Amino acid sequence: MLQKSALIAALAFALGFTGPAEALGPQFDSAATRTVPASYPAKNPSLDADPNEGAKEVTIGVINVNEPGYRSEFISPTLIQLSRALPSYHFRVLEIPAYQSASVIAGHRPDFVIGPSDIFYTLTNSLGAQALATRKTVWAKDGGYSVGSAVVVRSDRKDLESIQDLKGKSVAASLPDSLGGWLALAGYLKQAGYDPKTFFSRVSYRTFEYPDVMENVVDGKTDAGVLTACELEAAEKAGLIETGVLRVVSPHADSLLQCRHTTALYPDNVFGALNFTRPELVKAVSVALLTMPDQRSFSWQVAGQLNTVGDLYKTLGMGPFAPKPLTFKDVLIKYRWIFAGVALLIFILVMNEMRLRTLVRKRTSDLTAALSENERLSENEREARTKLSVLERNSLVSHLSSMIAHELKQPLATIMNYCEVMSLTLEDLSPSNPTLEKATDAVNREAHRMTDIVDRVRGYAREKKSAHKPVDLASVVTAAVENFRHYEEYRKYSPELLISAVPGAVISGDPLELEILLINLMKNAARAMKSETRRPLQVSVRTVDQYVFLSVEDAGPKLDDKNFRRLTEASDSTDPAGLGLGLGIVRGIADAHGALMTVKHAEPHGVIFEFRFDRVNETPEPDPAIHPESNPNPTSEPSTGAADE
Repeated sequence: MLQKSALIAALAFALGFTGPAEALGPQFDSAATRTVPASYPAKNPSLDADPNEGAKEVTIGVINVNEPGYRSEFISPTLIQLSRALPSYHFRVLEIPAYQSASVIAGHRPDFVIGPSDIFYTLTNSLGAQALATRKTVWAKDGGYSVGSAVVVRSDRKDLESIQDLKGKSVAASLPDSLGGWLALAGYLKQAGYDPKTFFSRVSYRTFEYPDVMENVVDGKTDAGVLTACELEAAEKAGLIETGVLRVVSPHADSLLQCRHTTALYPDNVFGALNFTRPELVKAVSVALLTMPDQRSFSWQVAGQLNTVGDLYKTLGMGPFAPKPLTFKDVLIKYRWIFAGVALLIFILVMNEMRLRTLVRKRTSDLTAALSENERLSENEREARTKLSVLERNSLVSHLSSMIAHELKQPLATIMNYCEVMSLTLEDLSPSNPTLEKATDAVNREAHRMTDIVDRVRGYAREKKSAHKPVDLASVVTAAVENFRHYEEYRKYSPELLISAVPGAVISGDPLELEILLINLMKNAARAMKSETRRPLQVSVRTVDQYVFLSVEDAGPKLDDKNFRRLTEASDSTDPAGLGLGLGIVRGIADAHGALMTVKHAEPHGVIFEFRFDRVNETPEPDPAIHPESNPNPTSEPSTGAADE
């Protein structure tokens, strides 16, 4: 078992130099052998004291390691050899913490450095250090292959025969930056395809391999321990632990090292110079080291094999191979293909989105067009049904009108006969009564006019065309306006009339039908202008080349598109009280006279009905029907109009 008393004595021996200061030689300043923090001044009077007048001072930085006998068996003999070989130099020691080695060396600028090969390798990259010699222990055949890791377990653990058996187990190690105590094993696991961070279930880092790591394994606190190669043999030889209590897992069998070890081997401690050390001093110290007699436990040889440490650092991604903090530019360069792929994917997605939106817009447009077309067809169908209904009603009214006209024929003939009898009777009266005679003539004339209208209605029902003759359209307008003054619409709304008719506007037509056309339009205009008093109802006749234009313009309200369209088509009346026959009669008369009817908006509101007739170069015959006398009885009831709808 572990001999703690012997271990404590060995540790006390290892942590200090053996013998008095004089044993180090007259040129070695033992007072300078102390731990120097990073903030320790580069120049200190107590350290700069030169016991030998004229001696040149040389500073040697010693990187602290947790190795038993490191000072007494390694550092002291080396310094004594240098002092004896180079008596003209005064050597002083600058102790350097391992975790601050680079910063302390950069601040204090020692001439030489002694330390583990892994730490020295980092100095070669950061401070330009140059290896002069490598320590070779008595256990090693070559100083370049002296340090490795030995994974130890209790000998009674038969379940732990190889490194693979330790997966998921607990392990104790000295320090995470120790080459033999952990780094060599971490590199071994990495090369075997394992992740050192997850291979073990728990890693317990201890300060010393003696006694901490060994105690953890022996007491069963951890399944295994990591020791620097040859530390187990040294402890067994010194009697610090019974031989056979611990064994090495997966030991290497080679002639490079007499000790059992699990991992590959790396260089031992290195003695090196810095890039600012004087060349003649480097030469003198190198010769002194390489000519130093072999010591009891070590000797110096030419430095080499630091490349194996570099390979280990590269495998573990440490030191100069540690990942550097990535800048934005580094990220762009490193992941440029990923970014390019993402950008391409985004571009494809954007283009696809644009394509989908284009398709959606096109489909929406097509659907909207289809719906609009369906609505248009539905509207056309409704209009067709409306027109058919109007035509059916007009046909019915036409038949009724024919029947009524037939029935009115006999009463009108009777009225005219009575008028003849009254005229004969009045001739025999003495004295004569002019008023009664005039009234009798007016009744007779209106009865004849009504008879003509009835004949026209019956002619329309039988589709019999009337005979046309040359007619002065200005005379027709005058007669129509005069008769319009007797209608209810004129009496009720009293529109202002503005008549403009040029003489000589002769067309071929029927005077009575043209008068009916005008009276219907003026009646409709008067109803539309019932609230308008600022603008007159205008009727005009004008000639342009071979055409005669007749127009009727009202100042009624502004019509929307739907109602305006109904004026030009066979449909219901725009007047809620109308039957929709007035405009039908107007269209029929215009068509019978070969006239082109146009309906337009008036400005700022109202409607203009314009008819274009062909002009004829003939003299119109006088027609008493279109030159009626004034109404002899202005107080009589207003006519509803035989020409009304």
